[in-house]
Amino acid sequence: MSDDAAKASWLAEQGRKPRERLVPIPWSQIHSLPRREPIVGGLLDRAAMSVVFGGSNTGKTFWTLDLCASIALGQEWRGRRIRHGAVIYIAAEGGLGIEERLTAYRMHHGVEAADVPLYVIPEPIDLCKSSADVELLLKRLKALPAEPHIELIVVDTLSRALAGGNENGADDMGSFVRHCDRLRMETKAHVLIIHHAGKDEARGARGHSLLRAATDTEIEVTKSDVSGVATAEVVKQRDKPSGDKFSFALEPIDIGQDDDGATITSCAVVDAEQPAKQSKTASLPKTAQIALRALAEAVDECGQPAPSLPQIPFGVKTVSQDQWRDQSYLRGISVSQGDSAKRMAFKRASEQLIGANRVGIWDTHVWIAA
Repeated sequence: MSDDAAKASWLAEQGRKPRERLVPIPWSQIHSLPRREPIVGGLLDRAAMSVVFGGSNTGKTFWTLDLCASIALGQEWRGRRIRHGAVIYIAAEGGLGIEERLTAYRMHHGVEAADVPLYVIPEPIDLCKSSADVELLLKRLKALPAEPHIELIVVDTLSRALAGGNENGADDMGSFVRHCDRLRMETKAHVLIIHHAGKDEARGARGHSLLRAATDTEIEVTKSDVSGVATAEVVKQRDKPSGDKFSFALEPIDIGQDDDGATITSCAVVDAEQPAKQSKTASLPKTAQIALRALAEAVDECGQPAPSLPQIPFGVKTVSQDQWRDQSYLRGISVSQGDSAKRMAFKRASEQLIGANRVGIWDTHVWIAA
């Protein structure tokens, strides 16, 4: 079934008639077009698409879940009006860990999950290679209660939803965008995509530029190395002013114990003052800057959830020291190509980063420190 046929079938089942395509509308009748319908006042609209991106360990998933919960609960968010509705959260990355984060939210805010229309899909999805997963997802969504209406679909993250596709390729990214368009057009929900920042953070989200061209709202999440406060800043807003900032911190919440009696800890989002603008790497020697960027890239590409150990912060992703070292070599940490010179440069840079509390290390595990 083609995308147009599937859309017509969906609308027919909902008792709605699809609008005829490519019909010229006179200026005098332009007011007859559907008006914007915000789901978060001044920020996100129905049937639109947004991207929330940032580096590893900046809190972008926590921030997004906080927003999702407000929509599902029908509660005001950051002083903005919310359109109450169902939320579909596709946890393609992190999977079952989302349960702990939602439990922390419930405990922090004192709310019950019963009858709250927030649904989690804790498994990968293919939004690139074929339409099979999109069609199955639409089928699952049609089986949900008709009320409240689905207002938000979250894809966490873009890289996992590409199912091995090339983020920098126009064909694969174009296919991803088309599938997201189908989701938002057939459900009239807002589609929010969680994504990673590129190697050069000043250039925004990584991947082919057509993603940004297709995005209505783009939000960058950064984190202060000094205060630990994170800020979600609206860096693109189609037909609306950009520049809004939402600063927040993560408050640890004890949510229970594991089978061995160890405390399980997650975090809840709390409002925070906006931190002063600061250089993320300017105070570091050049080799340390290279090593820090190499670690961020290694974590993005092959990081794994940290084991449950008291010496490692909850929720971070770690890589091995060998993975960090290999990535630092690839990024040219030493001008000399000799093995001895590269080893010495990496040793010195890693010691500087660990000593400055920019990098955490325990046994064979390495992570970016808050």
